[in-house]
Amino acid sequence: MRKNIIWNLVAIAGAVALSGCLGGAPSGGGSGSGSGTGSGDPGAGTGSGTGSGGSGATGGSGGSGGTTVPKPDPNLAARTVDYGQALRTASLKLVGALPTMDEQAAVTDAASYAAAVDRLLADARFATQIRSYFQDMMKMGGTLAARVGANTVNVSLDTAPTFAAELVVKDRPITELFTATTNTCPTLAADGTFTDASCAVANGLTTAGVLSDPGAMAQMYSNMAFRRGRWIQESFVCSKYPAEYSAKPVPMGGGQFTSPWPFTSVSGGTGAAINFQDTQALVCENCHGTLNHLVPLFANFDAAGVYQTTVQVHTPTPPAPITKLSDWLPAGENLAWRYNKPAATLTELGAAMAADTDVQKCQVQRAWNWAMNKTDIVNDLAVVPDSTIADIMAVYTAGGLKLKPVLKAVFTADDFVKF
Repeated sequence: MRKNIIWNLVAIAGAVALSGCLGGAPSGGGSGSGSGTGSGDPGAGTGSGTGSGGSGATGGSGGSGGTTVPKPDPNLAARTVDYGQALRTASLKLVGALPTMDEQAAVTDAASYAAAVDRLLADARFATQIRSYFQDMMKMGGTLAARVGANTVNVSLDTAPTFAAELVVKDRPITELFTATTNTCPTLAADGTFTDASCAVANGLTTAGVLSDPGAMAQMYSNMAFRRGRWIQESFVCSKYPAEYSAKPVPMGGGQFTSPWPFTSVSGGTGAAINFQDTQALVCENCHGTLNHLVPLFANFDAAGVYQTTVQVHTPTPPAPITKLSDWLPAGENLAWRYNKPAATLTELGAAMAADTDVQKCQVQRAWNWAMNKTDIVNDLAVVPDSTIADIMAVYTAGGLKLKPVLKAVFTADDFVKF
Protein backbone atom coordinates (compact mmCIF):
# COMPACT_ATOMS: atom_id res chain seq x y z
CA MET A 1 0.00 0.00 0.00
CA ARG A 2 1.11 3.54 -0.62
CA LYS A 3 2.76 5.07 2.38
CA ASN A 4 1.59 8.56 3.33
CA ILE A 5 4.73 10.43 4.24
CA ILE A 6 4.56 12.94 7.06
CA TRP A 7 7.23 15.60 6.75
CA ASN A 8 8.85 16.73 9.99
CA LEU A 9 9.43 20.37 9.13
CA VAL A 10 11.28 21.09 12.33
CA ALA A 11 13.80 18.28 12.28
CA ILE A 12 16.33 18.27 15.10
CA ALA A 13 19.30 18.54 12.76
CA GLY A 14 17.84 21.54 10.93
CA ALA A 15 16.97 23.28 14.19
CA VAL A 16 20.47 22.81 15.55
CA ALA A 17 22.03 24.02 12.31
CA LEU A 18 19.98 27.20 12.15
CA SER A 19 20.39 27.93 15.86
CA GLY A 20 24.13 28.11 15.28
CA CYS A 21 23.63 30.75 12.58
CA LEU A 22 21.12 32.71 14.67
CA GLY A 23 23.41 32.80 17.66
CA GLY A 24 20.68 31.91 20.13
CA ALA A 25 18.04 34.28 18.77
CA PRO A 26 14.43 33.07 18.90
CA SER A 27 13.74 31.05 15.78
CA GLY A 28 10.06 31.74 15.26
CA GLY A 29 7.95 29.39 13.12
CA GLY A 30 9.37 27.19 10.41
CA SER A 31 12.73 28.85 9.85
CA GLY A 32 14.77 25.68 9.74
CA SER A 33 17.07 25.61 6.75
CA GLY A 34 18.13 22.02 6.41
CA SER A 35 20.97 20.04 7.89
CA GLY A 36 24.47 21.29 8.53
CA THR A 37 27.67 19.66 7.36
CA GLY A 38 29.97 17.76 9.63
CA SER A 39 33.65 18.51 10.09
CA GLY A 40 35.05 15.04 9.61
CA ASP A 41 37.48 14.19 6.84
CA PRO A 42 35.79 11.64 4.52
CA GLY A 43 37.76 8.51 3.91
CA ALA A 44 40.28 9.15 6.66
CA GLY A 45 40.00 5.72 8.24
CA THR A 46 42.98 4.34 10.15
CA GLY A 47 42.41 0.58 9.95
CA SER A 48 45.58 -1.42 9.50
CA GLY A 49 44.44 -4.83 8.27
CA THR A 50 45.49 -5.95 4.85
CA GLY A 51 42.86 -8.59 4.22
CA SER A 52 43.37 -12.06 2.95
CA GLY A 53 42.53 -13.87 -0.25
CA GLY A 54 40.05 -12.65 -2.85
CA SER A 55 40.67 -10.47 -5.84
CA GLY A 56 42.11 -6.97 -5.64
CA ALA A 57 38.64 -5.44 -5.69
CA THR A 58 37.15 -7.51 -2.92
CA GLY A 59 40.03 -8.60 -0.73
CA GLY A 60 40.96 -6.79 2.48
CA SER A 61 38.79 -5.83 5.37
CA GLY A 62 40.97 -3.90 7.79
CA GLY A 63 41.33 -0.41 6.32
CA SER A 64 38.19 1.73 6.41
CA GLY A 65 39.10 3.87 3.42
CA GLY A 66 39.29 1.09 0.83
CA THR A 67 36.83 0.16 -1.90
CA THR A 68 34.89 -3.09 -1.79
CA VAL A 69 32.54 -4.71 -4.24
CA PRO A 70 29.54 -6.42 -2.65
CA LYS A 71 28.86 -10.01 -3.56
CA PRO A 72 25.88 -10.61 -5.85
CA ASP A 73 22.67 -11.25 -3.97
CA PRO A 74 21.53 -14.78 -4.88
CA ASN A 75 17.95 -13.78 -4.10
CA LEU A 76 17.99 -11.27 -6.96
CA ALA A 77 19.28 -13.84 -9.39
CA ALA A 78 16.58 -16.28 -8.28
CA ARG A 79 13.69 -13.97 -9.15
CA THR A 80 11.33 -14.95 -11.94
CA VAL A 81 8.92 -12.91 -14.04
CA ASP A 82 5.31 -12.96 -12.82
CA TYR A 83 3.19 -10.62 -14.92
CA GLY A 84 0.01 -11.47 -13.05
CA GLN A 85 1.50 -10.47 -9.71
CA ALA A 86 3.04 -7.37 -11.28
CA LEU A 87 -0.37 -6.34 -12.63
CA ARG A 88 -1.91 -6.63 -9.17
CA THR A 89 0.71 -4.29 -7.72
CA ALA A 90 0.58 -1.85 -10.64
CA SER A 91 -3.21 -1.73 -10.54
CA LEU A 92 -3.27 -0.91 -6.83
CA LYS A 93 -0.76 1.88 -7.38
CA LEU A 94 -2.20 3.39 -10.55
CA VAL A 95 -5.96 3.10 -10.05
CA GLY A 96 -6.34 2.10 -6.40
CA ALA A 97 -8.03 -1.25 -7.09
CA LEU A 98 -7.12 -4.83 -7.90
CA PRO A 99 -7.57 -6.17 -11.45
CA THR A 100 -10.34 -8.64 -12.15
CA MET A 101 -9.50 -12.33 -12.47
CA ASP A 102 -10.08 -12.11 -16.22
CA GLU A 103 -7.77 -9.10 -16.56
CA GLN A 104 -5.07 -10.88 -14.61
CA ALA A 105 -5.44 -14.08 -16.60
CA ALA A 106 -5.15 -12.14 -19.87
CA VAL A 107 -1.64 -10.97 -18.98
CA THR A 108 0.59 -13.75 -20.28
CA ASP A 109 3.67 -12.01 -21.70
CA ALA A 110 5.52 -8.70 -21.89
CA ALA A 111 3.30 -7.31 -24.66
CA SER A 112 -0.01 -8.07 -22.98
CA TYR A 113 1.31 -6.77 -19.65
CA ALA A 114 2.53 -3.51 -21.24
CA ALA A 115 -0.89 -3.06 -22.85
CA ALA A 116 -2.52 -3.56 -19.45
CA VAL A 117 -0.29 -0.85 -17.95
CA ASP A 118 -1.32 1.48 -20.79
CA ARG A 119 -4.97 0.88 -19.88
CA LEU A 120 -4.28 1.68 -16.22
CA LEU A 121 -2.56 4.94 -17.17
CA ALA A 122 -5.58 5.86 -19.32
CA ASP A 123 -8.10 4.93 -16.61
CA ALA A 124 -10.10 7.83 -15.11
CA ARG A 125 -9.11 6.64 -11.62
CA PHE A 126 -5.44 7.28 -12.38
CA ALA A 127 -5.95 11.05 -11.97
CA THR A 128 -6.88 10.72 -8.31
CA GLN A 129 -4.04 8.31 -7.62
CA ILE A 130 -1.37 10.47 -9.21
CA ARG A 131 -2.67 13.55 -7.40
CA SER A 132 -2.32 11.65 -4.13
CA TYR A 133 1.26 10.83 -5.17
CA PHE A 134 2.00 14.53 -5.68
CA GLN A 135 0.30 15.45 -2.40
CA ASP A 136 2.76 13.19 -0.63
CA MET A 137 5.65 14.56 -2.68
CA MET A 138 4.79 18.21 -2.00
CA LYS A 139 3.53 17.69 1.57
CA MET A 140 0.28 19.44 0.67
CA GLY A 141 -3.43 18.71 0.60
CA GLY A 142 -6.71 19.92 2.08
CA THR A 143 -7.28 23.46 3.34
CA LEU A 144 -5.18 25.77 5.49
CA ALA A 145 -6.68 28.45 7.72
CA ALA A 146 -4.03 31.16 7.30
CA ARG A 147 -3.86 34.08 9.70
CA VAL A 148 -3.16 37.44 8.04
CA GLY A 149 -3.33 40.31 10.49
CA ALA A 150 -6.69 40.07 12.23
CA ASN A 151 -8.22 37.97 9.47
CA THR A 152 -8.34 34.21 8.83
CA VAL A 153 -8.18 33.14 5.19
CA ASN A 154 -8.91 29.60 4.00
CA VAL A 155 -6.33 28.58 1.40
CA SER A 156 -6.54 25.47 -0.80
CA LEU A 157 -3.51 23.20 -0.53
CA ASP A 158 -4.71 21.02 -3.40
CA THR A 159 -4.02 23.27 -6.37
CA ALA A 160 -0.30 22.56 -6.82
CA PRO A 161 -0.63 18.74 -6.55
CA THR A 162 -3.68 18.86 -8.83
CA PHE A 163 -1.79 20.86 -11.45
CA ALA A 164 1.06 18.34 -11.33
CA ALA A 165 -1.43 15.50 -11.76
CA GLU A 166 -3.01 17.23 -14.75
CA LEU A 167 0.40 17.54 -16.42
CA VAL A 168 0.90 13.78 -16.11
CA VAL A 169 -2.61 12.73 -17.12
CA LYS A 170 -2.58 15.01 -20.17
CA ASP A 171 0.97 13.94 -21.07
CA ARG A 172 2.49 17.40 -20.85
CA PRO A 173 6.13 18.12 -19.87
CA ILE A 174 6.47 17.98 -16.11
CA THR A 175 8.80 20.99 -16.32
CA GLU A 176 5.66 23.10 -16.66
CA LEU A 177 5.51 22.73 -12.88
CA PHE A 178 8.00 25.60 -12.86
CA THR A 179 7.30 27.46 -16.11
CA ALA A 180 3.53 27.51 -16.74
CA THR A 181 2.02 31.00 -16.71
CA THR A 182 -1.71 30.15 -16.75
CA ASN A 183 -4.16 27.53 -15.49
CA THR A 184 -1.96 26.39 -12.62
CA CYS A 185 -4.84 26.11 -10.12
CA PRO A 186 -7.14 23.47 -11.67
CA THR A 187 -9.66 21.33 -9.80
CA LEU A 188 -10.24 17.60 -10.10
CA ALA A 189 -13.68 15.99 -10.08
CA ALA A 190 -14.41 12.52 -8.72
CA ASP A 191 -14.74 11.19 -12.28
CA GLY A 192 -11.15 12.16 -13.09
CA THR A 193 -12.04 15.32 -15.01
CA PHE A 194 -9.85 18.40 -14.63
CA THR A 195 -11.30 21.91 -14.81
CA ASP A 196 -8.69 24.50 -15.68
CA ALA A 197 -8.36 27.68 -13.65
CA SER A 198 -5.63 30.22 -13.10
CA CYS A 199 -4.39 31.05 -9.62
CA ALA A 200 -5.35 34.46 -8.31
CA VAL A 201 -2.52 36.94 -8.75
CA ALA A 202 -1.99 40.41 -7.33
CA ASN A 203 0.44 43.31 -7.44
CA GLY A 204 2.02 42.47 -10.77
CA LEU A 205 2.91 38.85 -10.00
CA THR A 206 3.68 36.67 -13.03
CA THR A 207 2.68 33.06 -12.47
CA ALA A 208 5.57 30.59 -12.50
CA GLY A 209 4.01 27.16 -12.14
CA VAL A 210 3.83 25.96 -8.54
CA LEU A 211 6.59 28.40 -7.54
CA SER A 212 3.90 31.07 -7.18
CA ASP A 213 1.11 28.77 -5.99
CA PRO A 214 -0.81 30.47 -3.14
CA GLY A 215 -1.28 27.19 -1.27
CA ALA A 216 2.40 26.31 -1.41
CA MET A 217 3.43 29.79 -0.31
CA ALA A 218 0.92 29.74 2.56
CA GLN A 219 1.82 26.22 3.68
CA MET A 220 5.53 27.05 3.71
CA TYR A 221 5.31 30.52 5.25
CA SER A 222 8.13 31.11 7.77
CA ASN A 223 10.76 33.48 9.04
CA MET A 224 12.92 34.84 6.20
CA ALA A 225 11.15 32.47 3.73
CA PHE A 226 13.64 29.69 4.53
CA ARG A 227 10.89 27.08 4.75
CA ARG A 228 9.88 27.89 1.17
CA GLY A 229 13.46 27.39 0.05
CA ARG A 230 13.63 24.09 1.87
CA TRP A 231 10.37 22.95 0.24
CA ILE A 232 11.77 23.70 -3.21
CA GLN A 233 14.99 21.82 -2.51
CA GLU A 234 13.55 18.71 -0.87
CA SER A 235 10.48 18.32 -3.08
CA PHE A 236 12.08 18.93 -6.46
CA VAL A 237 15.80 18.21 -6.05
CA CYS A 238 15.41 15.19 -3.73
CA SER A 239 18.09 16.27 -1.26
CA LYS A 240 18.54 18.35 1.85
CA TYR A 241 20.67 21.44 2.15
CA PRO A 242 23.54 22.07 1.49
CA ALA A 243 22.37 22.20 -2.11
CA GLU A 244 25.77 22.56 -3.78
CA TYR A 245 29.41 21.98 -2.99
CA SER A 246 32.78 23.43 -3.87
CA ALA A 247 35.34 21.21 -5.57
CA LYS A 248 37.86 22.25 -2.88
CA PRO A 249 36.46 22.45 0.69
CA VAL A 250 38.37 24.74 3.03
CA PRO A 251 38.86 24.03 6.78
CA MET A 252 37.20 26.87 8.64
CA GLY A 253 36.23 27.36 12.29
CA GLY A 254 34.30 24.40 13.61
CA GLY A 255 34.06 22.63 10.27
CA GLN A 256 34.79 22.92 6.57
CA PHE A 257 33.57 25.58 4.17
CA THR A 258 32.10 23.55 1.32
CA SER A 259 29.98 26.11 -0.55
CA PRO A 260 31.06 27.33 -4.00
CA TRP A 261 29.84 30.83 -3.11
CA PRO A 262 32.40 33.42 -1.94
CA PHE A 263 32.43 33.50 1.85
CA THR A 264 31.44 37.18 1.94
CA SER A 265 28.46 36.71 -0.41
CA VAL A 266 25.99 36.43 2.49
CA SER A 267 25.34 38.85 5.32
CA GLY A 268 27.36 38.46 8.48
CA GLY A 269 29.86 39.96 10.84
CA THR A 270 29.45 42.85 13.25
CA GLY A 271 26.15 44.65 12.88
CA ALA A 272 24.39 41.95 10.86
CA ALA A 273 20.92 40.95 12.03
CA ILE A 274 22.02 37.32 11.73
CA ASN A 275 25.62 36.29 11.28
CA PHE A 276 25.41 33.89 8.36
CA GLN A 277 29.22 33.98 8.22
CA ASP A 278 29.48 32.33 11.64
CA THR A 279 31.84 29.33 11.82
CA GLN A 280 31.97 28.56 15.54
CA ALA A 281 29.61 25.59 15.86
CA LEU A 282 29.28 24.91 12.13
CA VAL A 283 29.81 26.75 8.89
CA CYS A 284 26.44 28.40 8.37
CA GLU A 285 27.19 29.46 4.84
CA ASN A 286 27.42 25.88 3.59
CA CYS A 287 23.62 25.99 3.47
CA HIS A 288 22.97 29.70 3.40
CA GLY A 289 25.25 30.49 0.48
CA THR A 290 22.56 29.01 -1.73
CA LEU A 291 19.52 29.70 0.48
CA ASN A 292 20.14 33.40 0.96
CA HIS A 293 20.48 34.01 -2.77
CA LEU A 294 17.24 32.12 -3.45
CA VAL A 295 14.63 32.81 -0.78
CA PRO A 296 14.21 36.58 -1.28
CA LEU A 297 12.31 35.61 -4.44
CA PHE A 298 9.57 34.21 -2.16
CA ALA A 299 9.67 36.89 0.53
CA ASN A 300 6.80 39.04 -0.78
CA PHE A 301 4.19 36.29 -0.38
CA ASP A 302 2.20 36.80 2.80
CA ALA A 303 0.89 34.13 5.19
CA ALA A 304 -2.06 33.44 2.86
CA GLY A 305 0.21 33.06 -0.17
CA VAL A 306 -0.78 36.39 -1.73
CA TYR A 307 2.00 38.33 -3.44
CA GLN A 308 2.51 41.82 -2.03
CA THR A 309 4.64 44.75 -3.12
CA THR A 310 6.83 44.54 -0.02
CA VAL A 311 8.53 41.80 2.00
CA GLN A 312 6.10 39.89 4.22
CA VAL A 313 8.42 37.63 6.24
CA HIS A 314 10.20 38.38 9.50
CA THR A 315 13.75 38.18 10.78
CA PRO A 316 13.81 36.09 13.98
CA THR A 317 15.52 38.62 16.21
CA PRO A 318 13.69 40.78 18.78
CA PRO A 319 11.26 42.35 18.04
CA ALA A 320 10.86 40.15 14.90
CA PRO A 321 11.06 42.95 12.30
CA ILE A 322 10.18 42.60 8.64
CA THR A 323 13.24 41.21 6.87
CA LYS A 324 15.34 43.52 4.73
CA LEU A 325 17.30 42.33 1.70
CA SER A 326 20.47 43.25 3.59
CA ASP A 327 19.55 40.68 6.26
CA TRP A 328 20.15 37.97 3.64
CA LEU A 329 22.77 39.48 1.37
CA PRO A 330 25.27 42.33 1.33
CA ALA A 331 24.82 45.13 -1.18
CA GLY A 332 25.58 44.16 -4.76
CA GLU A 333 24.72 40.46 -4.46
CA ASN A 334 22.27 39.12 -7.03
CA LEU A 335 19.57 36.50 -6.59
CA ALA A 336 20.20 33.07 -8.06
CA TRP A 337 19.09 29.43 -8.29
CA ARG A 338 22.66 28.17 -7.94
CA TYR A 339 26.16 29.63 -8.02
CA ASN A 340 26.68 31.26 -11.43
CA LYS A 341 23.02 30.59 -12.32
CA PRO A 342 21.29 33.94 -11.70
CA ALA A 343 17.52 34.20 -11.28
CA ALA A 344 16.24 37.71 -10.70
CA THR A 345 12.55 36.73 -10.95
CA LEU A 346 10.36 33.71 -10.34
CA THR A 347 10.08 33.30 -14.12
CA GLU A 348 13.87 33.06 -14.41
CA LEU A 349 13.97 30.71 -11.43
CA GLY A 350 11.41 28.42 -13.07
CA ALA A 351 13.43 28.29 -16.27
CA ALA A 352 16.62 27.48 -14.34
CA MET A 353 14.90 24.69 -12.40
CA ALA A 354 13.34 23.21 -15.55
CA ALA A 355 16.81 22.99 -17.12
CA ASP A 356 18.52 21.58 -14.02
CA THR A 357 19.43 17.91 -14.51
CA ASP A 358 19.20 17.27 -10.76
CA VAL A 359 15.59 18.47 -10.80
CA GLN A 360 14.86 16.26 -13.80
CA LYS A 361 16.46 13.23 -12.16
CA CYS A 362 14.49 13.80 -8.96
CA GLN A 363 11.21 13.21 -10.81
CA VAL A 364 12.42 9.83 -12.04
CA GLN A 365 13.84 8.85 -8.64
CA ARG A 366 10.56 9.62 -6.90
CA ALA A 367 8.54 7.72 -9.52
CA TRP A 368 10.84 4.70 -9.08
CA ASN A 369 10.50 4.71 -5.29
CA TRP A 370 6.72 5.05 -5.52
CA ALA A 371 6.38 2.06 -7.80
CA MET A 372 8.81 -0.04 -5.76
CA ASN A 373 7.11 0.80 -2.46
CA LYS A 374 10.18 2.58 -1.12
CA THR A 375 9.98 5.28 1.50
CA ASP A 376 10.84 8.96 1.06
CA ILE A 377 14.08 9.69 -0.74
CA VAL A 378 14.85 12.70 1.48
CA ASN A 379 13.45 11.97 4.93
CA ASP A 380 14.26 8.26 4.91
CA LEU A 381 17.37 8.38 2.69
CA ALA A 382 15.79 5.92 0.25
CA VAL A 383 18.37 6.91 -2.34
CA VAL A 384 18.09 5.62 -5.91
CA PRO A 385 21.47 5.00 -7.61
CA ASP A 386 21.96 6.58 -11.01
CA SER A 387 22.72 3.16 -12.51
CA THR A 388 19.33 1.85 -11.37
CA ILE A 389 17.37 4.44 -13.34
CA ALA A 390 19.71 5.02 -16.29
CA ASP A 391 17.33 3.41 -18.78
CA ILE A 392 14.34 5.27 -17.30
CA MET A 393 16.19 8.58 -17.52
CA ALA A 394 16.80 7.91 -21.21
CA VAL A 395 13.06 7.44 -21.71
CA TYR A 396 12.38 10.67 -19.80
CA THR A 397 14.81 12.87 -21.73
CA ALA A 398 14.00 11.37 -25.12
CA GLY A 399 10.27 11.77 -24.49
CA GLY A 400 10.29 15.49 -23.82
CA LEU A 401 10.43 15.30 -20.00
CA LYS A 402 6.94 13.82 -19.67
CA LEU A 403 6.20 11.66 -16.65
CA LYS A 404 3.60 9.27 -18.07
CA PRO A 405 6.16 7.42 -20.28
CA VAL A 406 8.43 7.28 -17.24
CA LEU A 407 5.70 5.59 -15.21
CA LYS A 408 5.13 3.04 -17.94
CA ALA A 409 8.87 2.34 -18.12
CA VAL A 410 9.06 1.92 -14.35
CA PHE A 411 6.00 -0.31 -14.07
CA THR A 412 7.26 -2.55 -16.89
CA ALA A 413 10.90 -2.65 -15.74
CA ASP A 414 12.49 -6.02 -14.93
CA ASP A 415 12.82 -5.06 -11.28
CA PHE A 416 9.07 -4.48 -11.10
CA VAL A 417 7.84 -7.62 -12.88
CA LYS A 418 10.25 -10.05 -11.21
CA PHE A 419 9.50 -11.61 -7.84
